[in-house]
Amino acid sequence: MRRLLLSTAVVSALGLFSATAAQAFECPGHFKAAEEEIARVSQALEAAGGMVAAGDRALVHALLDDAKALLAAARHNHEKPQGKYDHARALAKADSALAYARAAGMLLERVGS
Repeated sequence: MRRLLLSTAVVSALGLFSATAAQAFECPGHFKAAEEEIARVSQALEAAGGMVAAGDRALVHALLDDAKALLAAARHNHEKPQGKYDHARALAKADSALAYARAAGMLLERVGS
């Protein structure tokens, strides 16, 4: 019984350690996805040119600027972590940056047609 409890504790500890380590290595993948979406929407906005009204163009730019700011904040949390919390925040901010970039793309599709 004692061995069973000890082995269960060791396996649980290893599981927690590997989950934490994996989280730190997830950040670059999330950063890359956000960067690619920001670049895609920026290129689409550039290609749309005069087909998008100035006011709508400014709104798309505002969403892209928010995405870029969130991505920069995510990188900061990842590069200077104080603990698990900062890596979790980095992931959340990177995912939020991706969402803002996607929202900019959706807005561009609606106002550009």
